[in-house]
Amino acid sequence: VLVPLAADSSDFPIRWREMLRDLADAVGTDESGVLLTIEKADSDIAEFRAVGDSYIDDAIPLGDASMLIDQIHRSMRASANSAVQPRSYFGHSLPDRVKHHADGVRMGQTRRGSYVVPVICRIPMLRPDIEDDQPLFDASKTYQPFARIAMMRLAEGLDEIRSMALEEVLPSSDRVRDSVSRGVSYELSGAIATILEARSVDKLSVNFSWAEKLTIPSVPSAVTLSHEMSPIIRHVSDELRGVTVVGTQTLVGYVKALSRGEDDEIGRVTIRALDEDQARNVALELDSEQYDVASHANNERVLVSVTGRLRREVGRMLRFDAVESFSLIEAHPTLIELETY
Repeated sequence: VLVPLAADSSDFPIRWREMLRDLADAVGTDESGVLLTIEKADSDIAEFRAVGDSYIDDAIPLGDASMLIDQIHRSMRASANSAVQPRSYFGHSLPDRVKHHADGVRMGQTRRGSYVVPVICRIPMLRPDIEDDQPLFDASKTYQPFARIAMMRLAEGLDEIRSMALEEVLPSSDRVRDSVSRGVSYELSGAIATILEARSVDKLSVNFSWAEKLTIPSVPSAVTLSHEMSPIIRHVSDELRGVTVVGTQTLVGYVKALSRGEDDEIGRVTIRALDEDQARNVALELDSEQYDVASHANNERVLVSVTGRLRREVGRMLRFDAVESFSLIEAHPTLIELETY
């Protein structure tokens, strides 16, 4: 991008506008979107762009505008819920962590060019230390704060919804249930279906800009859904409301304690991991081979990654009911290894 520097030049305003247009084209937004990203450099931003050739230009019918904002808010809460615990259906109960996150998400000024609603999510920097002066790990390199994980669930959930909607037939029940681990829920799919069913909306595009003070996630940077997809998306929503599915999650941390009887095939392990931006103890049971891996990790003080179904009970220690995988992370883990599914 050619950057204009001579502010006293007669063509400086023209060159500046050209630069903004080039940057906007490169990241899939408009000039105002580029300026918003610069202004909110410490925030993740999701731009919801509603397009309707007949009803939307630089304005939108008031009722549809109200609906759009309500369903975007519903989508943000659903993604935050999925970051806490992936589920097919959340109901009316919101954990305190989700309420706190939803209250902190901001809406920027709407913009011309279809109808754009920017959703701004500020990303905190974490310095999580645990007992005995042993840092859990360098948060700036290895951990994604809860606010980032919630936004990632939104991006992945929307992309999974799009993928199912593009299929020529209705997705199978197994496919719909598997999508829960990627952030899809009754609430998220229902919110998107409601937006696309509006008379004024032909297409909904969501573009993501990520705060660069953390590792940029390997998730879709933009997702576009059309009005024609709404029947399949509504089907996904209805399917998820009728079943109870709890998705798997991945946590990364250090092995804190191990216990196994001499003749036992199953060993009990406690890991210290960051969950919802707090260091927590997490209990799990491992088979003999996995227990040996945990023992090695404890001796060498290296990180481990565990994936399974996590049980959350108020006032109780976190516990994995079932462990699907348990492995060492010899070096700083990548973002994908740190994602909480």
